[in-house]
Amino acid sequence: MRKILYIILLIIISTTMSGGHLVFAQNAEVDSLNSEISNKKSEIDSINSKMDTYKKKIQELSSKSANLRNDIELIENQTALAKLDIEATRANIKKQQLEIEEIDKQITEETATIENQKAMLEEMLFELHKSDKIGLVQVLFSSQDFNQMFTEIENLESVNKGLNKALTTSKAAKDGLETNKAGRQERLDGLVSLEADLKQKINTLTANEEAKNTLIAETQSSEAEYRIMMSELRQEQQYITTQISKLQAEIEAKIRNSDNSADLGDPGVFIDPVPSAVTTAIFHDPTYPFRNLFEHSGHDLAAPTGTPIRASAPGVVAWTKRGRDYGNYVIIIHEGGFSTLYAHMSAFNVKQDQFVARGDIIGYVGSTGFSTGPHLHFEVRLNGIPVDPRNYVPGLK
Repeated sequence: MRKILYIILLIIISTTMSGGHLVFAQNAEVDSLNSEISNKKSEIDSINSKMDTYKKKIQELSSKSANLRNDIELIENQTALAKLDIEATRANIKKQQLEIEEIDKQITEETATIENQKAMLEEMLFELHKSDKIGLVQVLFSSQDFNQMFTEIENLESVNKGLNKALTTSKAAKDGLETNKAGRQERLDGLVSLEADLKQKINTLTANEEAKNTLIAETQSSEAEYRIMMSELRQEQQYITTQISKLQAEIEAKIRNSDNSADLGDPGVFIDPVPSAVTTAIFHDPTYPFRNLFEHSGHDLAAPTGTPIRASAPGVVAWTKRGRDYGNYVIIIHEGGFSTLYAHMSAFNVKQDQFVARGDIIGYVGSTGFSTGPHLHFEVRLNGIPVDPRNYVPGLK
């Protein structure tokens, strides 16, 4: 009888202790974390509301006819939006860090709860074993009267129910621990992604700030110069498209008939020309600051001046030239109707009609032509028409 009462007492203590994580969740430290998380959410909501205002303004400006004043105002609004975007991302990073801190505390408490439950269950099972496997037959034969017998049976039922409850509580604590661990990893992954986004957005902000200076410098704040520049840039793009279309079949035949063709490798496989670079603008980027002047026809990869640029696929150099828009640029013709363009180079490392293999250094990153800073403007073209490089170059984002 005394053994059973002792076990029941252990069960009561165990069940009481299993609620420790609920008490913990209400302590001042966790309350403070929850308050900080809530404040960050409010801050993010406020920033997003301001961003919506700028997005509407940018949409209005984008629909207006292209002129110097509208373009400068558009860039200024994009710059303000980029600053808010960075602010929101930093707030999101802080919120994720606070949530991870809160989960860490929950994991610590749940681990302690599981250990306590484990110790209690071991003690209960040990006491049951010492009592020589207490069962119904022993209760019936050891009881002095029916009242005592029924009391003993009720105590045994309480022990069984208590054990089941303790086991259920332990399982729930363990499940909660696994859920929190998974949630922690998810937030850590999200944190890594947010930090990468932050770097990208800082690069976008820098590009937008430089875009305004570049536009003013190129046009000398003159609407007439703006019109001349717009015409020249569009003519240059049209010239390239026309010339590639003319040269494609001729150079492809040259590749097939050359002794070097077997050494060039699979023409259908493209690589990132500057793997260490950071993307600052994508194909037909809706945030591109000069899209009123021309549609962004490639992928911009920011890297320090002098960074080697590699041929994305094997082929023949169609030409190396200098233009107002592209600055120093190289075009390589590949088989299958493909060509690639590499612009704003600081220097060339190839010549016209030269065969190049995939990965050969063809030039170096620069900021020549209509450029806001050191980067490679990279294009993939199919039958002379620009296509999204991300559809052909694995890993390009």
